[in-house]
Amino acid sequence: MDKNNITCIQKAKFIFEFYEKREWRPGEEPPLNRVVNAAAVGPGEIRNLGAFLANRLDRIAGMMEILLAAHNRWGISGKKDRVIMETDSFDFNDALKLLRENGFYDDEFVLKVEYERKWGLL
Repeated sequence: MDKNNITCIQKAKFIFEFYEKREWRPGEEPPLNRVVNAAAVGPGEIRNLGAFLANRLDRIAGMMEILLAAHNRWGISGKKDRVIMETDSFDFNDALKLLRENGFYDDEFVLKVEYERKWGLL
């Protein structure tokens, strides 16, 4: 979005889900699927889920640190299975560039962008 745009407010929302990625690659299976509603659950499945969650939560914390270091006006809320970061004062393109430069991938979060009209007709 053009930083000098006086007609719209851009609202960016980053959603970091604990148990899921946005896209699973071929051959990958969500570790939670092997535990929830499974007929038989063994210690190996629990350990795999634990390792996945430890890595996933560490990656989420890393993405949050980068975004918070770049901009200080975030609304952050936690849900039972996700963390949501929202702002209307930081361009999402800049945020994406920072995350990519630091080794994070687009399938590690969900980005939702909304535009709100300030005044007049577009």
